[in-house]
Amino acid sequence: MMTCQPFARPALRPERHLLAPSLWQSTLAIGYALLLFAGPLALFVAASEWFGWWALAALPLLLPAGYGLFLQGILGHEGFHSNLSSNRLLSCLLAVVTSSLLFGFCVTGYFVDHWQHHRYSNSPRDPDWRVLRRYRGAFSRLLVSRLHTTVRYLFKTLWLAMPGSTVDGCLPLPAWQIRLLARANLVCLLLWPLLWLLLASHWPTLLPALLTCLLLALLIAALNAYQEHAFPADIRQPLARSRTALLSTLLHLGSNYHLEHHLYPRVPCWRLHHVHRALLASGWYDGREALLEPSFLGALRYCRARFPYAGA
Repeated sequence: MMTCQPFARPALRPERHLLAPSLWQSTLAIGYALLLFAGPLALFVAASEWFGWWALAALPLLLPAGYGLFLQGILGHEGFHSNLSSNRLLSCLLAVVTSSLLFGFCVTGYFVDHWQHHRYSNSPRDPDWRVLRRYRGAFSRLLVSRLHTTVRYLFKTLWLAMPGSTVDGCLPLPAWQIRLLARANLVCLLLWPLLWLLLASHWPTLLPALLTCLLLALLIAALNAYQEHAFPADIRQPLARSRTALLSTLLHLGSNYHLEHHLYPRVPCWRLHHVHRALLASGWYDGREALLEPSFLGALRYCRARFPYAGA
């Protein structure tokens, strides 16, 4: 693999319409993520009700459902970037409601770390760099790293929900709004499981199917972090990687263009492919092809130890 040129931000300025949040587009994105999750899940549960053990042949349906559940976390990410609504607080509240479907994931605590991740990407002041670089093997990256960060975000959210809580670092929201969002996050984290238990009382196979989807979503999220930031040691100053396969775009709602997200975080993920095409046309990627991954299956290799997190 060729060594890419030292990192330099592109001069490209996105068109204004790419930056302005659109509530109807956000509604479509939320609907798409919910459909990808609930559609295959409902088909699997229906098959298990109708065909009993024969429904095991329908298990592959839970893979796209797992991606749909993973997308709830992506919507949480987008909401705290103010990409779901021009009203920042509404965008964050939408993020809390949708991402709480991903049981155990507290997007408010995640937001505190993620804001510093953007400010200090791949440096010792980046919380993700400090946590994720310690995991080297595929097993620990897939099964341990996401549990570590999930517990970290939960405890941060519990702290943020306390009266008078403060956060180190500059954040784009006042403290009272962060406390409000943290409390809403904890409430949603309790309400969604109650809904699932109520539905499972009518369709018993729903609960194990949901747990399978949750496990898949956690594995996808764990792998995603390394697909975005794990590089060979000879790549100088890597910021992030974009995965350009169409299947990646469909399953990740466009958030697979992660380098473009770091360059232009105010562009909603479902528009990032426009930015990517503009960067390609401008020639900015010439000599930086190592920051691109064109293969969906090829991106799986970044979970392996020979790709250190952020090239560290």
